[in-house]
Amino acid sequence: MLTSRRSIIVGVLVAIAQTIALGVAAGITGSAALKTQTATNLADVAVGVFLLVGVISGQRPADDRHPLGYGREGFFWSFLAAIGIFVGGVGAAMAETLQTALHPQPAGSYLIGYLVLLIVIALDTIALVSGLRPLRTRAAQQHMKLAAYLWRGTDPAVTTLVLSSAAGLVGGVIASLGLAGRQLFDHPATDVVASALIGLVLLGTSAVLLRTNRELLTGRGLPAAQISEMRALVGSYPGVLAVPDIFAVVVGPSTLIVDGDIVFEDALDVSAVESTIVSISSALRRRWPSIAYVYLNPVAQQRSRRNQRVDR
Repeated sequence: MLTSRRSIIVGVLVAIAQTIALGVAAGITGSAALKTQTATNLADVAVGVFLLVGVISGQRPADDRHPLGYGREGFFWSFLAAIGIFVGGVGAAMAETLQTALHPQPAGSYLIGYLVLLIVIALDTIALVSGLRPLRTRAAQQHMKLAAYLWRGTDPAVTTLVLSSAAGLVGGVIASLGLAGRQLFDHPATDVVASALIGLVLLGTSAVLLRTNRELLTGRGLPAAQISEMRALVGSYPGVLAVPDIFAVVVGPSTLIVDGDIVFEDALDVSAVESTIVSISSALRRRWPSIAYVYLNPVAQQRSRRNQRVDR
């Protein structure tokens, strides 16, 4: 989590520097795309603050009120960050696009605009590289490819940081093309189109992040392939006849709880069953380091999950 916090702080500092530079350049050039980038970077500052609060608050130890820890509080703040990207970024892009289309302004110094955009693109690249480091680590721990983890990851703070940095990088390139088009054709139309495209990029980014955080807040499980791997690992132990039920739920950033039923051979005594459960729990944690809690129950036969909850 220290790596995540460091990456988020880097992202916030980058967003502050970009907002100041873009604001100055937007005022000088009058570019709609630059104004949109300024507003979206200002939203990125708020997004970074939300993520930092979520990481810090989510690291509090478990207590009686939250026996599984405060990890899901991080999901809440990441959800707010996704809303911030939608409201601040997409809203600003739409407003600026309409404003420039209806009331175009004369262009100023293109050179300053290009220089600032070049700096912004370089800073977004730094933030993206910084955010990808912990993301690769999380993906490796989950035995997932990087692209798959971006879609199915369990640490939304890092995912939000990477996607927002990538969106900023794409937005910087689009703004550069819009500014070049305006200079080449001496008409604000390309600038307006660039502003609208930046809004669409942010809309797609916020949609992905809102979906991810909604699923995590409502107790998302793991993909069927990973559950099958867990079932196979548990079933490979001597004395295990069947694994009628096993599932995993995300309870925090890169934190899982695993619950399951195991049918053991009748010849095993209590001590042998307990020893096997301990060994299986250790093996699951070694295979998937994000597993924090393991609850395996010896049963005589398969039972429905609903009855399982009632029995407890």
